[in-house]
Parts: sequence; C-alpha cells; structure tokens
Amino acid sequence: MGEVSQQQLDDAISGSSANSNGVSTLGLAVSDPPTQAEVQQIADKLDELINALRR
Repeated sequence: MGEVSQQQLDDAISGSSANSNGVSTLGLAVSDPPTQAEVQQIADKLDELINALRR
C-alpha cells in the first residue's frame, strides 16, 4: 500500500459528515397526546441535527 497524499485525505474527509457532538440531547418528556409545542421542539431539534451533520 503506499502513502496517502494530502489531497486523498482531504477528499476522504470532505465526503464524511460533520461531528454532531455540538447538538445537545432533547430531554423532552412528551405528553399523551403530544402538544403542538412538543412536536415543534422535536422538529426543531431534528433540524439542528441535520444542519450539524452537513458539511
């Protein structure tokens, strides 16, 4: 196998997702039935995660 060039390394990294460690857990206790506000919190957290995972 040979050495890996910086370009090959950059290409491999650019194809991976970003780190999601910056997204905190939701920690939501959902009522039954869930309220619109609770569902909105879930949607907002999902959007936050999707944006964190994009490069």
